[in-house]
Amino acid sequence: MVLAADLDDRAAAGDHCQPPLAADVPEEAKKALDDVKAGLKAGERVVLAGGHSLTADARILFRIWAILPMVQWMLDLERHLPVTRNLKLIERLQALSMVVYAPMEAAAYLAMHKILPLSDVVQNELWLWGCRLWAAYVVLDFWHIVEDHRMLRAEAKALERSHGHPTPAGAAEKAMSDDQKATQHLWSQMRARKEALLTQFWVNVGYLPLTVHWSVSTGLISEGWVGVFGVIAGLASWRKQWKA
Repeated sequence: MVLAADLDDRAAAGDHCQPPLAADVPEEAKKALDDVKAGLKAGERVVLAGGHSLTADARILFRIWAILPMVQWMLDLERHLPVTRNLKLIERLQALSMVVYAPMEAAAYLAMHKILPLSDVVQNELWLWGCRLWAAYVVLDFWHIVEDHRMLRAEAKALERSHGHPTPAGAAEKAMSDDQKATQHLWSQMRARKEALLTQFWVNVGYLPLTVHWSVSTGLISEGWVGVFGVIAGLASWRKQWKA
């Protein structure tokens, strides 16, 4: 989460984006990409001009090594494609956006430390295009939520036809038959999935204005609105992690 207090003058310093990734990452890639999935967090913004925290440096160095798990995630996606054509397209584009983003961030970071001979102008373009890729990821994630919700509704209708409505929540568990318990469990899973989609929707509501704002060299919204959307994204992300 990024609050207004974490931002400087973009024209002088630039901004750094840390995009979240899809949930369907292979297990070994998840371990290497936890920081990337978390999105921007307070105090982790890298300032291109002037001092930058050791914590931020360490996290970016970690994500440079995460490039290979990102590629592995994209290859694994081709071996385990989603069930619908739209979801296949969405997740392929999301994976591609992150695989392109990661080397751009690494190059900009190494150039910032004078390891690569890139000018300040090129560095800033790399950060900006990184944010644009994150914005594209967020837009695709809205589409992903729509597709997931459509599938969830179809599954709920099928569940209602095959098992009926769930047993009322106030009913005593001892009085339920095994079939009723199984049905109630299935409906509880449906509700949990729906709630997860709604939470992810609010994460994206917070991130979309921020990523678009940071995709433009002059910015588009005030620091106050950056704080508001940062709080929305941060609270929704916190709730998502809490429920996980």
